[in-house]
Amino acid sequence: MEASVGYLHYAWQLPNDKIQKEITIRARVLKGGCIPSDNLQSDHLSTCEKSYKYLVKFIAFEPTVSPYNRAQTEIRTNAHDRSENQRRRLDRTTEIEKESSLKNQTETETEGETESEIERATELLMGKKGLLTMSTYTFVKGADAEHCLHNGDEFTAVVKLKPRYSTQNPVGFNKQKQLLVDNVHVTGYIKTLYSASVTHKHSFRLRMAAVLHTIDIQNRIWWQALLVGIRVNFDKSHWQLLQVTGTGHLFSISGMHLGVVAAYTLLLSAGFLLIASYIKRVVQALISMTRLPHWFASLLLSLQESHTLTPVFAIKYRILIIGAVWVVCGFYAALSGLALPVVRAFVLLTIASVFSLLFIAYRPIHLATAMVAMSIVLFPLSILSASFYLSVCAVFYIWFLTTRFRTENGSRFKTLLILQLLLGVFMAPLTIIFFNSLSVAGLIANIIAIPVITLLLPPALIILLVLTLVQPSKEDAVDGSAVDNVYQMAECLFIYLDSALSWLLSVLRYIAHYDWAAINIHIDSKVAACLLVFMMVIIAPPWRYKRHALFVLITPLLAFYIPSNPDQWKVHVLDAGQASAIVVIKDERAMVIDSGASYRNLAYTASSVLLPLLKREGVESIDIIVHTHKDNDHAGGKAALASSPLAQNALWFSPTKNCERGRVERWQGLAIHFLWPKVGNTINNNDHSCVLKITDGQRSVLFPGDIERTTEYAILTLPNSQANLKADVLIAPHHGSNTSSTDVFLKYVAPKAAIFTQGFENRWQFPAKEVISGYEALNIPYFMTSYHGYLTVSFPADSRTYFNQNTTGFTVHSQRFDLNKRWYLDARYPTHLSSSREPH
Repeated sequence: MEASVGYLHYAWQLPNDKIQKEITIRARVLKGGCIPSDNLQSDHLSTCEKSYKYLVKFIAFEPTVSPYNRAQTEIRTNAHDRSENQRRRLDRTTEIEKESSLKNQTETETEGETESEIERATELLMGKKGLLTMSTYTFVKGADAEHCLHNGDEFTAVVKLKPRYSTQNPVGFNKQKQLLVDNVHVTGYIKTLYSASVTHKHSFRLRMAAVLHTIDIQNRIWWQALLVGIRVNFDKSHWQLLQVTGTGHLFSISGMHLGVVAAYTLLLSAGFLLIASYIKRVVQALISMTRLPHWFASLLLSLQESHTLTPVFAIKYRILIIGAVWVVCGFYAALSGLALPVVRAFVLLTIASVFSLLFIAYRPIHLATAMVAMSIVLFPLSILSASFYLSVCAVFYIWFLTTRFRTENGSRFKTLLILQLLLGVFMAPLTIIFFNSLSVAGLIANIIAIPVITLLLPPALIILLVLTLVQPSKEDAVDGSAVDNVYQMAECLFIYLDSALSWLLSVLRYIAHYDWAAINIHIDSKVAACLLVFMMVIIAPPWRYKRHALFVLITPLLAFYIPSNPDQWKVHVLDAGQASAIVVIKDERAMVIDSGASYRNLAYTASSVLLPLLKREGVESIDIIVHTHKDNDHAGGKAALASSPLAQNALWFSPTKNCERGRVERWQGLAIHFLWPKVGNTINNNDHSCVLKITDGQRSVLFPGDIERTTEYAILTLPNSQANLKADVLIAPHHGSNTSSTDVFLKYVAPKAAIFTQGFENRWQFPAKEVISGYEALNIPYFMTSYHGYLTVSFPADSRTYFNQNTTGFTVHSQRFDLNKRWYLDARYPTHLSSSREPH
């Protein structure tokens, strides 16, 4: 089923000739919008964050190809400003169109055909989802302030779209996979937003989130996450606290929250029926004590007896209780925005309710199996998400642990404490697989946080519902009126709850500040899976081959830490987008050549990919760091590397520091030859990039940075240039720009393989088509990080032993085609090179 749904998902793809083309669309914001802080009746022109990512659903299309159509769009979307200037603009635009049509009718026909093609292709977008970025570069037409869209808003904008795609590395977040799970077909950015076209359609959930802005509380952002599942305002400190303490599942609407609501509803419903039964007994006692006419007393007693809890009426009460729980939980699931974990829990509740009403005998394992089956049928692509396995495994562990360690005669508090500790231990391998980290503090934090959240959630939710329902009436109410008193009382109660939440957060922050609170563990997912089964077998009942099974399961973990051959060395070329980040590793030591880009002071490649990769490879120290030049796409991760404990004793190189022609460094048995720039250079730009060659005496790799053709020619004129430049592997100069990789330079280097570090559909169209033709003319195999993903070039200890088919003396493996080949991580060849053959 997953394969069938995946095929249907891939059946429509954004055509190559429509990528990065300007189109005007109308869409609805599904997720990612900011929360209005003003009156809900206002136009919400609020100043929000500088950049937002909106998950949208395309609902209409309007082509924007010709100047005439663009003028028409502007006029329609700015209907509030119809004036004489607009009429003159329309007349002037019409005249331009007529003159252009008379001047060149052929161009007009071609334009019409192009418009028709774009319209046909874009119409297929309708009803599909996209992820659009709105940044400081977005032009907001017709707005005096920065415009932030809200969930539910419909808007018209000019956008540029790309297919669903992302970088692929062995560590770090896999965005392409997550986009598929979210059923997103395209990504892109908003180039122009027409503010007059925005239609606000705020849901009740958004109104609840907005009400929190009117209350004087300290933890507004946390309450928005806890009560309505909106975490758009979380910053780095919020996410870090949740990650370190392992409490991320608490501050969002998840299956646990639905279980809490179901439990409270069940208790209240049962309590209501219990009170009703006591009232009936009281009525019966009063009837017997009161002197009433005999015929009237007999009638009341017969009515009272007819409503006792006979089996028939017990069934009716059972239906009422289960129905109340189901309705309340359904409302809560809708309140969460139908978040997938909540929907899965609601499916489980529905199945359990049906079994209970039909008096079907079942065990917890049967219920869990039915839930998994229904979840796969309803949401087949969710099997690729981490939340699916976390939810399913949590249910399975609770059943397994309660079955394995029955404590009917023991303390319930002790049982729950042991269950929570064991659950935290058994979930550890899963967090390692999906998040490469282990929250030690989570074992303690969850024992404290779960009871507190369980007590705070229901009253806080009820109070927020009251505030949301009463607020419209309060705006028109007189001070001291009943409505105003109810609102003030509810607000006061919520402030007390906020104080309790403040205490909980202070405890979590105290626990999180210890160094041992979270440990980054980077091991292979298959090894972690074996560890998970190993832990299950340990607590399983004894059986004949239990010891043998434990030995087999622990072997992959032990083998993972066996050091590799110290004479083997590898070059790791990261998929850093339109940037460069390369690592050379030999015998648990590393050398970094460029560190990727930094955006808004966040060096994602360096902090979330490069450094975790070194830890996964067992690197103990970074000895040498070379930034070929100062551009952001090469040196953006400099600060992240400088703050890493691995680089405390590193030797740094740049065009103006240590990097000079003629210098040779000996490192781990390898020779590092610096070929450029000249001694005494003070310029740090492309033409003066560090050019270095690493060799073991037999095999070599050349790193030319972003040098242009003038520098290539200058290096060629140096003494012994042919011997110095000749290399087995070439990192293509300047990402494959047509200002580099001259024919004579390639002939001197004579590489057996070349690697282009470039981003998918980058605006410079790297590598240039002319450059690719030059490599193909010289029969040089080439690899592209946008197409192949992360690449490893392995040089075995004995170059005579592990030759590949071309006897090159090294092997190249790619993330997309070798290391992690998956059907949902399809590779897309650059559209501007579509006429060229795809590399092997």
